Amino acid sequence: MINSTTLLKICARMERENADLYHWLSDLFHENRRAALLWKKTALEEENHECQFILAEKLAAGILTVPLLEEDSAVRELEKLQALRREFEAHPPTLVRALEAAIILEEDLAKFHLEKLLLYSDEDDRKMFAAMMDHDSDHAESLRAFYAELVFPAGDAG
Repeated sequence: MINSTTLLKICARMERENADLYHWLSDLFHENRRAALLWKKTALEEENHECQFILAEKLAAGILTVPLLEEDSAVRELEKLQALRREFEAHPPTLVRALEAAIILEEDLAKFHLEKLLLYSDEDDRKMFAAMMDHDSDHAESLRAFYAELVFPAGDAG
């Protein structure tokens, strides 16, 4: 069974991979200012999540927690992220394809949010970790909204 520290480290790596992917997409779509800014904003938010996981890892040392996910689940998700990045680098996606993949990715990664990863022995500890993630914006929703604008432009009966 995985320990909490190892799980948090893997999750921090997932956030870094995600941030790197979104920075890459921002560069890829640099000619579309709105798309580039959305990718950049999302990348920076993922970097913030990475920092939260690193902090959580440091704080978790003195807190009794039980991981709610198995290591192989986290490792598979990390490998999936890395494979998507390799696929995109080998075959750069269209903006619509990149948004579709990112929406699915964000939905898959939702189970790895800090408040869903660990079972806490103390309610105050749970609240502290929940507060760390309180300012998390819904990436999938921002990506979905932009996707809808591209696929179903105003005035189209979609």
